Amino acid sequence: PPAVKIWTHHYTLQPGSDPARAARGPRHGALLRIAFDDETIGYADLHPWEEFGHAPLTDHLASLGTDKPTPLANLALRHARTDAAARRAGLSLFDGLPEVRSHALFTDWTSAPRSTFEQCAAEGYTAAKLKIGHKPESEAEALNTLADFPLRWRLDANASAQTESFLATLSPAVGTKIEFLEDPMPYETSAWSSLSEREQIPLALDWELPSTPPPWPGAQVLVIKPAWQDAFPLALAAAHTGMQIVITHSMDHSLGQSVALWTAMRLRQRHGDVVLDGGLQAIGLCAPDEFSKQICHRGPQTIPPPGTGFGFDEQLAAIEWKFL
Repeated sequence: PPAVKIWTHHYTLQPGSDPARAARGPRHGALLRIAFDDETIGYADLHPWEEFGHAPLTDHLASLGTDKPTPLANLALRHARTDAAARRAGLSLFDGLPEVRSHALFTDWTSAPRSTFEQCAAEGYTAAKLKIGHKPESEAEALNTLADFPLRWRLDANASAQTESFLATLSPAVGTKIEFLEDPMPYETSAWSSLSEREQIPLALDWELPSTPPPWPGAQVLVIKPAWQDAFPLALAAAHTGMQIVITHSMDHSLGQSVALWTAMRLRQRHGDVVLDGGLQAIGLCAPDEFSKQICHRGPQTIPPPGTGFGFDEQLAAIEWKFL
């Protein structure tokens, strides 16, 4: 059903206090409260990343009142529609879905003490995601000191030009524990294929997807952000070509993280073990608020927020909304 009325709630997420896990700066977005013409009401998160080329939030919000919403706004509308149907039925969208665990996320992992990684392993995490590419040699040396840990490493180079010097500095012991290397460079068939064969490391595609559908030679893993990408057809196409799939949030509001968690669980239900542990936790990323307190963790397991739809019934009722 088309939306008839839209309200917004602008938010700012402040970085958390642990430098190894905190976001680099404040993050901004808007929650949407949408009344559809079948009289259902649903909620969604709109969280563009201008630093990665998204249009500003104001552009996406303005597009909601037109018959051509931006792709980001259109995804939010669809999430709100899914949420509205479950709220009307009085059901949680998470009921009956299989669990999907999460990797441990670090933003500035080189400053984290060894005890942080010891704690991750003790809590049952099997993988940690580490950003690389700022200072490749010193990052590689820092990772070499962690070679004895029973963790697999998910390395995200964000298409940095310095991936090769990082890999050259790594010890063989660490090399065998790399689960995948994400965005080692902008995607190009022959460069990715030769890197994958030479290093014997699975490569993951996250940021700039090719304009053609998969298969994408050299890429074995696809990282999908449901806030930005139409996850279900994309996952189906990737699974058909033998790729593995990782679902992650986009460091957005807890409501957006809830959508990512549900998407991962729904895709695990459809595609089984092709869907790997996700990037579904934001522990320490932002300062806690009334929403983030609703999402609990048991090590790598995320407990979905209570409530109907994507959750947060009381919190959504308590905040101020402005008619768009």
